[in-house]
Amino acid sequence: MKISLIAFTKKGAGTCLRIAENCAGAGVECRAFQKGSFPPEKGLSPVKETLSQWTKEAFQTEDALVFVGAAAIAVRAIAPFLKSKTVDPAVVSVDEQGRYVIPLASGHIGGANRLARQIAGQLGATPVITTATDINDVFAVDQWAKENDLMIGDMKLAKQISADLLQGKKIGLVTAFSIVGNLPQGLTYGKAPINIEISAARKPLRDNTLRLIPKSVVLGIGCRRGISRERIEALAEQVLEQENICWESVCQVASIDLKKDEPGLTNFCERRGLPLNVYTAEELAALSGDFSGSGFVRTVTGVDNVCERAAMLACGRGNLAVRKQARDGVTLAVAVKARTYTF
Repeated sequence: MKISLIAFTKKGAGTCLRIAENCAGAGVECRAFQKGSFPPEKGLSPVKETLSQWTKEAFQTEDALVFVGAAAIAVRAIAPFLKSKTVDPAVVSVDEQGRYVIPLASGHIGGANRLARQIAGQLGATPVITTATDINDVFAVDQWAKENDLMIGDMKLAKQISADLLQGKKIGLVTAFSIVGNLPQGLTYGKAPINIEISAARKPLRDNTLRLIPKSVVLGIGCRRGISRERIEALAEQVLEQENICWESVCQVASIDLKKDEPGLTNFCERRGLPLNVYTAEELAALSGDFSGSGFVRTVTGVDNVCERAAMLACGRGNLAVRKQARDGVTLAVAVKARTYTF
């Protein structure tokens, strides 16, 4: 996590430094600044540009902003740059004496509520949390999704679920993944008027269902030399559509090290924003399991199968969901990582 902090008074500078030092000690990357007419404080970088310019840059580069000073300063500074709770960084305001810590934006998805509690604990301050689900101790689906690296399929439905839980209504939970712990109050396994589904499917199983999409799908890909990105993309789209798997659930691509610089494959990964993991023939061959072997592939690569073995090796603990599919010089297999979610 990357945090930028800024103070506006000498007393606030001391509080700002305490927060930065405590966060850095917890492994957080912190940058601390000061803006005002008071003398330079060791450990704080002076801000020469306008506060608006500083805030604009921080919104683009940081995961969280901490303003040490009057909350109104922070509110005015961030107002022009707020877009959506799904993309805005966490914003927290702390008074200069470090008595109160207030999350102002992105309380759940951005983690401002969690950061506010963390800072308050470090300072011995009072966190001022105003989100309804928090003050009523009600399950917050957006925060839980963020904490478990689940993508929210429909923010409007997520808001409706929070509203229903606050009214005491039941929300159904459907998932093929392992769940550990007791369900929060208001959630029940099975069907309800509105449901939550943890799934990589392109469409939910039923209407009025919020998809929480896990980043759990690995594409294992093999290809002939000189294959274009378009051919790789065409087979991937065909297989994912046939298997009802959404692109948002794909987390990485795996192949043999012979293909690490293959233009079509690397372009495909860049276009989709996916990391490419490659393995040697020896690493792939050492993996035990039932794979679709090919003598021809062995003569070319040194291992009987690339796509299935690479997908499973990158997957770690999981299962081979789609065996080798071939088209136009490209082979593709799909593996799904095993996930356990905890309440």
